[in-house]
Amino acid sequence: MKKNILIIGYGDIAKRLNSILCKDSYEIYGISRRKKKELENFIEWDWLTKKPIKLECKNFESIIFIPKPSNNDLLGYQNGFLNSSENLFNFLELSEDISYKKFITISSTSVYGKIKDRNSHIESPKLKEEDSKLSSLEFKGQIITEYENNQIKRYAERLIILRLSGLYKSKPKSSNYLHRDNAAKIIKFFIENDNKFNSHEIFNCSEDSESYGDISNQKLKKLGFVFDIYN
Repeated sequence: MKKNILIIGYGDIAKRLNSILCKDSYEIYGISRRKKKELENFIEWDWLTKKPIKLECKNFESIIFIPKPSNNDLLGYQNGFLNSSENLFNFLELSEDISYKKFITISSTSVYGKIKDRNSHIESPKLKEEDSKLSSLEFKGQIITEYENNQIKRYAERLIILRLSGLYKSKPKSSNYLHRDNAAKIIKFFIENDNKFNSHEIFNCSEDSESYGDISNQKLKKLGFVFDIYN
């Protein structure tokens, strides 16, 4: 019997994920604010409204939430991360007949702040690990930190937070980076593996970097994930 996967924020990463998941094992349901005709089980829903989602399927193995700011300003980030995640949670709470085992929420290593701010006074910076102090001076990192904390309160032991570094397709644009195919592969890894966590878990998702990257990926590697090399 196929396991149902619900993806809220069905865009480029979700398409890549859909292409590598076994179609005999998983049935993908995708939600986006804009119509996506190439997915059979597609639902159009504006998560900035309080309108309910029309879901025919009620039982999911995993729910994946891939937020995106509506604009690159303060309000855009508040809408994309805080308001959208609150609307989704309220819908799931009111829909008592919807069940799911895992909630995978996508976040960002920007919660650590800009690399130049982190290391400006340190000669040999320590790699940022999942439990490192978050001290972003930018509103983007502060909002995403608040978003993570909210998700932890909402989903508790069912929650897996994946902090993605700067996404790229052909050439990295930042010191900490992650190919889009590796991002999809990481989500697939957590869908397919039942790690039986006793509490929420956070994972930094950043490739090994030779260009002054300072994000540790050891927790993810120790769990058994292997990055593909693209650069």
